[in-house]
Amino acid sequence: MIFDPQKQNALTLKTKTDDLMQVILYSDQHLQKTLIAEDLDVPIVFEDDAVIVFNKPSNMVVHPVKSAQRGTLVNFLIYKFQDTLPITYDRFRPGIVHRLDKDTSGLIIVAKTKLSADSLIKQFKSRKVKKVYLALCIGNPLENLSKIIGKPGINILEGDILEVKTNIKRNKINREMMEVCADGGRLAISRFTVQTVYDLGKNRKLSLVNCEIETGRTHQIRVHAKLIECPIVGDNLYQLRRKEDFDVKKTILPLLDGKRSRQMLHARELSIVHPDSSKTLVFQGILPYDFSNLISNLSKYKTS
Repeated sequence: MIFDPQKQNALTLKTKTDDLMQVILYSDQHLQKTLIAEDLDVPIVFEDDAVIVFNKPSNMVVHPVKSAQRGTLVNFLIYKFQDTLPITYDRFRPGIVHRLDKDTSGLIIVAKTKLSADSLIKQFKSRKVKKVYLALCIGNPLENLSKIIGKPGINILEGDILEVKTNIKRNKINREMMEVCADGGRLAISRFTVQTVYDLGKNRKLSLVNCEIETGRTHQIRVHAKLIECPIVGDNLYQLRRKEDFDVKKTILPLLDGKRSRQMLHARELSIVHPDSSKTLVFQGILPYDFSNLISNLSKYKTS
């Protein structure tokens, strides 16, 4: 149901609790304007008549918001497809069935038909979509188990997989942040596997971590990485403010080729059931230059 305060004769619909998926209130007059089509550089991984998969660059918002109404993925979708994409949650999100944070790069799938949109939304909601991310984290969680394993929701599984299962809600003071909570919120499940460890010396380490998420909550991986005391490199919102964290930042700054350090988080793998063929498709997204270049520059510190 969409409510537009500018329309005095707004349509009122009666719904049951189970039918109500999302209510959107448009109070920002700027978002009433027509979306602007923009020809942007967004690499395409796969496309057919039903879906299109992009390898989204970092520093790109998925859909227009008050603070970003140009340069978003939706602006590019309007340029490429005009008005042919199905409206999913509202008219500012044509074809959008899930999202990535602005500075998170990687795979995002867009529906090209109403049928595929309905199918994909259902798959995401029922946790049928496999989502694997690559993150560069400060520290090594497997060397810190004695400190973190006692926290509620953290368990070590077979194969040294670190599972984090907690509820997450928005922080009441800083509305940009999410936080782990004991009551309320929504369930978030993440599984971390350490792939490579880099020893920078002086008790400073980095870990290249695979993270498979069963749910898709806002900032989920970033919140859980902080909970296991291995925040993502470049994530200023969820940093721990420890001395060793600042020391790590100073060490890797020269390895970034003068570029700003964004959160080193990349959606590397996405697996869906195709809405038309019912075949399982697995997509992989190539690491962007800033991430791959940093990993390459860190190779001399590699220990495992």
